[in-house]
Amino acid sequence: MLVVLLTFFSLINGQESIYKHYGVDEGLPSSEVYDVYQDKVGHIWFATDKGLSRFNGYEFKNFDSNDGLPGNVVLRFYPQTNGQVWCYTYHNQALFYFNEQFDGFTAYTYNSTLQKEFNSSSIIKSCFVDASKTLHIGGNNINGELQIDKDGNLTKNYTSDQYFNLEVIPERYVVLNEYAKGPVSYFTTSNKDIISNHFNKRKGASTHLYASWLVPGQKSIFMDGDTIEIINQKKQKKTINSKRKALGMKVIDSTQFFVGYLFGGCKILNNQGQVVNKFLKGKSVTNFLIDHEGGYWFTTSNAGVYYVKNPLVSIHQFQNEDTSSHINSLTRKNSDLIVGFRNGSVATIASDRTVTYAKSNDVNARSAAYVEYDSILKTIYSIRNNTTEYNHELVYNLYLTKLSEPVSNQSIYASNPSGIFDLRKNEFTRLSKRVQDICIYKNDTLIGTPFGVFKKQKDSLASLPQTSELLSYRVEDMDLSKNGELVYIATQGKGIVVYGPEIYNISIQEGLTSDIINEIFVENDTTIWACTNKGLNRIVFNAYGFNITSIDKNAGLLSNEVEDIEIINDTLWVGTKEGLCYLPKRALAHKAINTGFLRLEKVTVNDNNYVAKDTPKLSYDENNITFLVQGISYANHNDLTYQYRLKEVDESWNTSNSRVISFPSLSYGKYTFQVKACIGKTCYTDEQLEYTFIIKPPFWKSGWFYTLCFIAFVGLVCVFFKIRVLSYNKDITREFIRLLIKKLKGDEKFMEIRMNGEDIKIPTNTILFIKSSGNYLDIFTLTKSYTIRCKIGEFIKTTPDALEYLRIHRSYIIRIDKVTGKSKNSVTIKEQSIPVGETYLDQLDKIHF
Repeated sequence: MLVVLLTFFSLINGQESIYKHYGVDEGLPSSEVYDVYQDKVGHIWFATDKGLSRFNGYEFKNFDSNDGLPGNVVLRFYPQTNGQVWCYTYHNQALFYFNEQFDGFTAYTYNSTLQKEFNSSSIIKSCFVDASKTLHIGGNNINGELQIDKDGNLTKNYTSDQYFNLEVIPERYVVLNEYAKGPVSYFTTSNKDIISNHFNKRKGASTHLYASWLVPGQKSIFMDGDTIEIINQKKQKKTINSKRKALGMKVIDSTQFFVGYLFGGCKILNNQGQVVNKFLKGKSVTNFLIDHEGGYWFTTSNAGVYYVKNPLVSIHQFQNEDTSSHINSLTRKNSDLIVGFRNGSVATIASDRTVTYAKSNDVNARSAAYVEYDSILKTIYSIRNNTTEYNHELVYNLYLTKLSEPVSNQSIYASNPSGIFDLRKNEFTRLSKRVQDICIYKNDTLIGTPFGVFKKQKDSLASLPQTSELLSYRVEDMDLSKNGELVYIATQGKGIVVYGPEIYNISIQEGLTSDIINEIFVENDTTIWACTNKGLNRIVFNAYGFNITSIDKNAGLLSNEVEDIEIINDTLWVGTKEGLCYLPKRALAHKAINTGFLRLEKVTVNDNNYVAKDTPKLSYDENNITFLVQGISYANHNDLTYQYRLKEVDESWNTSNSRVISFPSLSYGKYTFQVKACIGKTCYTDEQLEYTFIIKPPFWKSGWFYTLCFIAFVGLVCVFFKIRVLSYNKDITREFIRLLIKKLKGDEKFMEIRMNGEDIKIPTNTILFIKSSGNYLDIFTLTKSYTIRCKIGEFIKTTPDALEYLRIHRSYIIRIDKVTGKSKNSVTIKEQSIPVGETYLDQLDKIHF
């Protein structure tokens, strides 16, 4: 037997969010980023020392002095109520602005007036434009508040012989502190009365004064250097000191605000000054933004931008080098979480996040630790492959495939390729098949194997009395419902199989993210969880069936490969192959896309950019139309898809994950292009973008040409009457009139195919014939050929004009009106002879000339 030496020690381990990093390599112009802003179109803007950058989830668009900026060092954004976003450039000491519907940059007309009032160290910290178009300016080393009206007239408020650090809070208040002396004061702009006098300062000028309101008129917040003060209406204040210099502050709402520190990460604090959350330890965080999907964006002064798509999901960081990132199993003991790692280590996480580790000193025993808690015997089972620790004593040498979940007074079993081991009785039973898991259901012992589910009879296995194909799939886990009436079976290939009075399965078709289930967790009689290779699923049963919600890596998890979960005090702990994360259960709620961010970026006609306008009219040969659409979802970017159609042509919607949607050969007519942004196959809203355009008919199909032809035809008829031809050729004339009318009224039809990831519409009157090659068809037209995946027997059903096609061979379908010749065993189309199969010879009678 192996001797296992266990080491125990405790550490306070860290917790961290899951970040996505954006730097110069990803497209930013610089790693020194000062501010962040999301416009009404959905773009995220960044102010850097190398200009501005705009991000749409797909790519960065960078702007500098070559694009109209007065200077490249842009410090802050100042959004205005009129839809303009103002910015300040540091070295040039100049303001400029751009519109929310971006159409370029505009320099402030009176920059020279401002610059005359500045010295070399003056910095604008705040500005706003009021209803009369008067600009209000405040900042560091600016002598009071500066106001410039729409005509360029300058007014100075709070002027003195000393400089002021001043921040303008739009429309209501002004906050300032005197240079090198005195306290901070704040005033109402309506009467200029001092309503408070506090915040005794150290000597020297502050270069990092920020002020704002948590609750307007009731609770204000000041930040200066490493000190933050929260002051209520009664002038009571709470001071928060930090060892790190504060770089930026932003109010989130009436209850929370953000503070970023130099090499100290950042904090979110509540209005009582208590820390709610911490981020980016050791980074110099300059600013913060919550986007339209609730994602967090952090700018830093030396490391670019960090994005947290789901702030509710946090990583538990283990500091012990003897653990691995791959979590193998989880269990709970009261409020403690027990973690089994793939390399054999075991950790216990207490409710205060203190972690105790247990490791084996035998390197040969380090593989796959399985953990379970026996609430009856009050014992934690931590079992490694090849060694079993029972209450921390070696009791059996075992290779493990699963530990069964304890249920009531039943025993806890360890599954093994050769049989099962009763941990309470210390007994091993050898069986004929590899055991994946075991479950006691009523009076039966169910055994899950790679070949399905069997019933144990003494030392042998027998098939279950209920015959169902669902019970023949590989089993990964089996769990009993809390009331003991059902068994939930995790399979590879059929999702979750529910075994009880009736047998059914829950699969991808019902909403699971995958049919390969690694583990099942039974929360209660109405809720179970499925750990899959494509994320985590929650199944809630109700009187009408069940509802499924899910979360995966794209929505914030560490990995899609979920190995196990536990729920402690409404916190969901998720063990994955990339580590352990935790989140509140409410984080599984899906958020709809803000479809107001769906835009038609560009229209291309015949591969040339076209200026999009309302209902444009194109000529008949301008019929190759391409749309570039853009929906914005930073949290679900990889799952962002587009459903689209031409309203007049398509009854159903087409789905594409490409922003480029093409219609290469449209016939004349009026079209309405409709598109919706979706997450995967699901659209959470019926809102859609529409673009109507008209392709004019060719001249020979226009109204005036029809009129001219009719007049010419009437004239010919009159001539024929005069020469009495009509009386001798009535049948010929009638047939001539019929064919002419048919020609003039011809209505072009289309069929849609998908080839090489592109949706293509083909005019059916250009098709010559179709040739089968196994499961693929080659469609030959007048100009080129297309290859699609389709069986030849199903092709004619998919065409809009099925009567125009004829199958003459097991491998050929022809278009009747393209036949130029026929014999008893072949037909000719475009000088190509096509054989007629013996069983299809009677089809030749349907071809008329």
